[in-house]
Amino acid sequence: MRARTRVRDVVAATWVAVLGVGVLLTACAGPATGTSPAEIADTADCAVRETLAALGAGGDEGLPAAPRAGRVPEGFAPVAAVECRMPEVRVLPAPEPPQILEPGASSLEDPAPAPVPAAPTVASVDVVRLEGDLGPLLAQLARRDVPARPDQACMAMFEVVPVLYLLDADDRAVRVRWPTDACGFLLDGAREGLAGLRETGRTTVSLS
Repeated sequence: MRARTRVRDVVAATWVAVLGVGVLLTACAGPATGTSPAEIADTADCAVRETLAALGAGGDEGLPAAPRAGRVPEGFAPVAAVECRMPEVRVLPAPEPPQILEPGASSLEDPAPAPVPAAPTVASVDVVRLEGDLGPLLAQLARRDVPARPDQACMAMFEVVPVLYLLDADDRAVRVRWPTDACGFLLDGAREGLAGLRETGRTTVSLS
C-alpha cells in the first residue's frame, strides 16, 4: 500500500512539474509582434493616409486608406521592399540683393525683380525600391513589442516611422508593422535592417 501511495505521489509531482514548465514557457514566449497577418495587396501604394500620418504631414483629405499592416503572412516570400519617403528638400541659392543707385541717378538696365517661386499646393512622396539581403530586416520585424507598465512615463515627442512594404516575386505587397517599446517608439536597432539594402529605383507620386 505504501509503495502504491509513493508511486501516485511521484506521478502527481511529475505532472505538476510538467504543467509548470509549460506555463512558464508560454509566459516567456508572449505574443508575437503584429499577431494579425498583414493584408496582401496587389501593389505597394504610398499615396495613402497612413503615409502622411507616419511622416508627420497633414492634409490627407481624399486619400484612400492603406492595406492593413501586420506580420508577414504565412507563405508570403518577400524578395524586395518599398519605402515611402518624403522627397528630398533642395535648398535654392538666395537671390542677389537689389542694386542701390545714387540719388538722382537712373539706369536703363534696372534688373527685374527675381520671381518668387510659388509654394507647392500638392504634396508628393518618393516611392523607393530596396533590394538585397532581407534577412536582417525580417529579423527586426519579428521582434516582440515591449508592453507598457501601468506607471509608464513617456516623453511627448513625434517619431517618424518608416512606411515600408515587402514585395514578393509577383510584386504583391504587404505593409509591415514595426515592433515598438513601452512608449510606442521603435525598438533600438529596428531601422538597422534597412541599412544593408540598396536603392534600385525611385519614382515620385502626388498625394492629392
